[in-house]
Amino acid sequence: MSDTSQSTFGPPPAATGHLPPYVAPFRSPRGLATALTALFGLTVGVDLLAVASDAHVWRLTDEMAGGGTVEDADLARADALQVVGGVLQVTLLVATAVVFIIWFHRVRRNADFFALDSCEMKSGWAIGAWFVPIGNLWLPRKVAGEVWNAGIDWDSEARRPSPTPVNVWWALFVATWLVGRVAGSAYKDAAGVEEMKRAAGMMMFSDALDAVAAVFALLFVRKLTRMQLDKATARQEQILPQPRP
Repeated sequence: MSDTSQSTFGPPPAATGHLPPYVAPFRSPRGLATALTALFGLTVGVDLLAVASDAHVWRLTDEMAGGGTVEDADLARADALQVVGGVLQVTLLVATAVVFIIWFHRVRRNADFFALDSCEMKSGWAIGAWFVPIGNLWLPRKVAGEVWNAGIDWDSEARRPSPTPVNVWWALFVATWLVGRVAGSAYKDAAGVEEMKRAAGMMMFSDALDAVAAVFALLFVRKLTRMQLDKATARQEQILPQPRP
């Protein structure tokens, strides 16, 4: 049996004189999934550090709100940690988004290899859907759902994979985006100690939610990648001649 983790292959030749519609060859998403595993792991680690930093700011502001004294050096140190954490989060977000979209486009193209009519959304939407204002709140989920269904081996799998990983990943993605915007705005506009304390609490929740979302995004990536590799292996066994006993 060939190892589809390294394979690029296409459909069998046409049995008639008519050329079939062009189908892009299957390309393994395993390497991209491995890169995303590392990036999402780093994201979780940085998010947890950000949660600890947010908690430190919350404790300082809580002490100030209660009439306690906080050294200027402690405030400056806490602010510096917030800035460093923010830079790391943005850097990882950009890197992860780029690799994720490349992976997302690849698994969408692979869906056509399994069945040309399996997806209503064309492969270009795997990239473009993320940049449509308002529409990016549901269009990528539609693409993901269609790719997920295309990756199911309907002929051999006795128990169909549940779409729960898709639904949980997307719900957490949208929730993280919304909560992050609200928390970031509150932190930026905070004018007094009480407002800063509330904003720090919101940031703490936002960063913790982002860590959870990264975990479920990783589970979604790994599960869909495994589904496509398994189905491609089964397809390759059908295409290649089997050795005689």
